[in-house]
Order: sequence, then C-alpha cells, then structure tokens
Amino acid sequence: MRTLLLALVAVTALAEERPSMRQLPADGGLEKPPSRRELVDARSQIKARFREPLSHTETAAGAMLASDMLFQASLDENDRALKWLLLEESRELGAAAGNADAVTRAITVASALYEFDALDTELKSLSAIPLRALDPVRATRLAEAAETLALKARTDGRGELAQSATLLAIRAWQRTGNTEAARRAAKSPSR
Repeated sequence: MRTLLLALVAVTALAEERPSMRQLPADGGLEKPPSRRELVDARSQIKARFREPLSHTETAAGAMLASDMLFQASLDENDRALKWLLLEESRELGAAAGNADAVTRAITVASALYEFDALDTELKSLSAIPLRALDPVRATRLAEAAETLALKARTDGRGELAQSATLLAIRAWQRTGNTEAARRAAKSPSR
C-alpha cells in the first residue's frame, strides 16, 4: 500500500512538472486584437524599452532597424496587448521604410494569433509604402507581395481587394522598369 501511495505521489509530481497545452476557444476562433484602452500601457512600455531605436525612425534605415527589433521582441513576448502592439508598430515602420517583406511577416504572425482582416490590413500597409522612393529591388519586393496578396484575395472570393492589390503590383512593376511583369500582372484573373 505504501509503495502504491509513493508511486501515486511521484506520478502526480511528474504531471505537475509537465507543460500544459492552452486550449483554443470552443468555436476554434482566435482572440480579438486588444482594445485601445488595453494598448495604453503597452504603448508606454514600448516607448520606454525601445527609446533608442524609435528615436531614429525618420530615415528608412532607422525605421527598418526599429521594425526588425520590434518584430524580434514580439516573438518572445507573452503579454497579448504588448505582442499585438509590437507587431503593429513593426508593420507600420516596415511600410515607412519601404520594406514589403517586413509588412508581410508582421501580418503573418499577427494573423496566426489574432482575429482581424489580415488581407485588408496588408493591402492598406503595402499601399502606404512610398512607391516613388523605392529602388528597383524594394519595388520588386512590393510588386511580388502585392501579387501574392491578390492571389490570396482571389482565393478568398474578395475580387475588389484582389483588383486593388493587382493595381498596386502593376504600379510597382512599372517603378522597377519591368514592363513584361507589369503586363503579366495586368492579365491576371483579378483584372
């Protein structure tokens, strides 16, 4: 009997040491993004923690450095409001820096954790990139991201969004001087 009791205590202790899995809500949905009220404290924490990199965001290089730092910090952050805000700020700084990849990666991570219109957010963010300031390499990245977004929107049955993304891709390809790619994008099914 004593051996059985000791075995039961050992099993209970092992069970308490094992990590537990967090259950998703019964409907299988994701959490809504935090409210503005919930983001107040998170915003002050970001400003305090990232004061130095955020003070240099007036240049594209500084904005990109800050975007990268915020994105990396978001991956290890457990506080849901702070994680959301880190991803949001990273996305906005990536757009300001003209980096479509930074926009896409922040939205990809956020859409895996929170329930929001990721396609619309990505279109707005990619459209905010200052096209005239882009060199051919960054314009190519923007065009490719816009074409991928158009495909996702078409797949989701969102024709209007697909058409807007395709127009953005065409403009970006034109910025690169790649008229063949611009023609190919113009002939895509969303047009």
